[in-house]
Amino acid sequence: MRIQTGIYKGRKLKASRNLSIRPTTSLVKEFIFNVLQDFYFEKIVCDIFSGSGGLGLEALSRGADKIVFVEKNSSSLKILLENIENLGIDTSKYRVLKMDALLFARKTDMCFDLILMDPPFVYPPLQELTEILFENKIIKAGGMAVIEHEITNPLAAQSKFYEIVKQKKFGRSIISFLIPAKEVHDE
Repeated sequence: MRIQTGIYKGRKLKASRNLSIRPTTSLVKEFIFNVLQDFYFEKIVCDIFSGSGGLGLEALSRGADKIVFVEKNSSSLKILLENIENLGIDTSKYRVLKMDALLFARKTDMCFDLILMDPPFVYPPLQELTEILFENKIIKAGGMAVIEHEITNPLAAQSKFYEIVKQKKFGRSIISFLIPAKEVHDE
C-alpha cells in the first residue's frame, strides 16, 4: 500500500496482517480522490474506521490542512501511528482518537469539511452512524462524506439529513458521496 499523490507520493504504508481488515484498494482510492479533485485542499478531514490510515494520509498528502483519525482497534492504531511516524508528519497536522465510531459521532463537538469512512463490511449500524453525522452537523455546510460500504449494507437513498450525490460499485463495495440536506443547514 502506497500514497498515490502529493507530498508523500510513493511512500509505503504498513497494513494490518489481519485478513478481516481490508484496506481501501488503490483503484478505489484513486476513484475517490479523482471525484473529490481539490475538495480536500486546506480542509479539516476526519477518517473514521481509519485502520492503517490509508485514506486520511492520502488526503493529508494531497493538501488537507488537518486530519482526525478515529479507530478503536488497538492493533490498527499501532500501525496507524507507525505510518504517521514513518512519514514524519508534524503533530499539529493530525489527531488520533481511540474511540468507537458511534460514540465519536454522538459525543464530538468537532466539525469537518470532509469525512472519509471505510467501516467493516459487516457493520449493521452504518445507517444510524451516517444519520448522526449529518443530523449533529458534524459535517459542515458545503462539506461531504465519502463512505465505502458493502453492497449488502446500502445507505438509504432518501434521508432528511443527507443526499447521495454520487455512487459507484467496485466488486462488493459501493462508494457513496453524501452532502448535507439543504434544510438541515438552513435551520
